[in-house]
Amino acid sequence: MTQPLVMFTVVGVSFSAPSVAFDIVVPRDDSTLFTGYAKVLPAVVGLSDFSGPYDVIGAHRTVHLSDGGSFRETIVGYERPDADHAIGHFDYNVSLFTGVLSSLVSDATARWTYAPGSAGRTHITWTYGYRPLPGRAFVVRHLIGPLWLRYMRKGMKAVLQAVITDRIDDRG
Repeated sequence: MTQPLVMFTVVGVSFSAPSVAFDIVVPRDDSTLFTGYAKVLPAVVGLSDFSGPYDVIGAHRTVHLSDGGSFRETIVGYERPDADHAIGHFDYNVSLFTGVLSSLVSDATARWTYAPGSAGRTHITWTYGYRPLPGRAFVVRHLIGPLWLRYMRKGMKAVLQAVITDRIDDRG
């Protein structure tokens, strides 16, 4: 029997159109956004094993972490918002965990949604679900979960800052 996912969600608001935020964040190097949390959750330090351009369904890559662990991300949904009032999303499954997570979870799934808000804003929602191994749901939900939410909030803050910084850089 498949274990249910343990879900976590954070939301941020960007002062840009969905297509602008999407185009800045999605192709960005993850090591600039996900820098670890409190020396407990590792930073992304590199990417390898790209199957090709990372903007098509089925594409995959390996993500390397500062604690020596790694995992594979595979795109399962990709829709760039094509107008200022369109919703876009970037979805991926996570598998082949090594390191500490391999003893806690079998896999995970994630979705980044870019939805128009009021007055030129974009609501960026990051939802992440871990599938705990049998008997590990309590640990994932109540011990890893609070730390993971802090990691996600820190990552979202970096995402929002990247949108600001890259928009300023584009202006000259």
